[in-house]
Amino acid sequence: MQITEITVAGLPDFVAGNLWQNLSPKPITFLRATAQSKNPRANPEDIALIIAHENNTLTGLVGLLPDFIHGDATQPASSNSCWWVDPEKGKHLAIPLFLRAFSVCNHRMFMTDCTPHTQRILEKTNRFDFPETEPGIRGFLKFNLHEVVPAKFPTLRKLKFLLNLTDQILNFLLIPFQKIRHSKIRNNSLKLDYLTALNPELNKFIETHSGNEFTRRSGTELEWIIQHPWIKQNDEQLNSQIEYPFSHLVKNFNQYFVKIEGANQLFGLLFISVRDGHLKVPYAYFEDDAAPLIVKAIYCETVRQKAVTLTVFSPKLVQQMNSVSHPFLFKKRVRRLIAIPKELSGLYQKYPEIQDGDGDVVFT
Repeated sequence: MQITEITVAGLPDFVAGNLWQNLSPKPITFLRATAQSKNPRANPEDIALIIAHENNTLTGLVGLLPDFIHGDATQPASSNSCWWVDPEKGKHLAIPLFLRAFSVCNHRMFMTDCTPHTQRILEKTNRFDFPETEPGIRGFLKFNLHEVVPAKFPTLRKLKFLLNLTDQILNFLLIPFQKIRHSKIRNNSLKLDYLTALNPELNKFIETHSGNEFTRRSGTELEWIIQHPWIKQNDEQLNSQIEYPFSHLVKNFNQYFVKIEGANQLFGLLFISVRDGHLKVPYAYFEDDAAPLIVKAIYCETVRQKAVTLTVFSPKLVQQMNSVSHPFLFKKRVRRLIAIPKELSGLYQKYPEIQDGDGDVVFT
């Protein structure tokens, strides 16, 4: 077995080389490698990927996304972007690979979306704190049984076609009620502009409204995310049908900014992500007293995008969503588990705000 470390600068050559071509499954996609090689917060020599392989078989991998704390280049850190081992050949590699990645970034690796299983593993290392976070909201705007039921009860996957048909029937019957709900959330006083690039005014707005953020991404860095996605719409002409442990091709994927104005005043800026009908708000910047208008704008986007679900974790927006009428069939509380290494705990206490998209979450 061999362990190979790939730097940020080395990613393009790696995905063009023989090792990547021969490995199965692939440890990274061309899209992800290209995006990470252009990471504005990375140094060329930063480690981006550590893989374990035996002959042409990938047995494990850990990914790192170099970052800064509070946007400060003198406070480098990394988020964990992926962690996978072969269930048979790599069972003994999970902890050694993780500890190696933890070491190469000087024990400054954080996670913004742990699974309960991952948290249990990290707790045993005694190297991390797990701050309590406020629950988010996932609202369902349409029936979605064909995804929800098999996810909860895998033995019912064979009924997916029947569940999909049921969804179509129920959602058709729902149309008159949707029109009534949608009419209640329209706000003609708001002006929504859809953008893929920002201007100096919006960059300054982001800077002004991110003072307590743990990573504090800039407008330029948010543009990098939009311009270099990790996943892409499934196009038959896209030569990316590869074996890869994580999702990288979807039916529909779109990311963009929404500028929210009214009465010649800038109220907020949203970064919207829509993946196969599931709408999220990875980044939201707004005046505190404008939260009702921001929520209204988000609801308008769910209608425009014909979204199936909406997921939001921003405490201020969640509080507003819980206090006003909403367009959901039903909603539930969802939690995000965060792991902060003890080396960064002091900085987290100083800058405790985590945006929904921080770490690698915005890319997926």
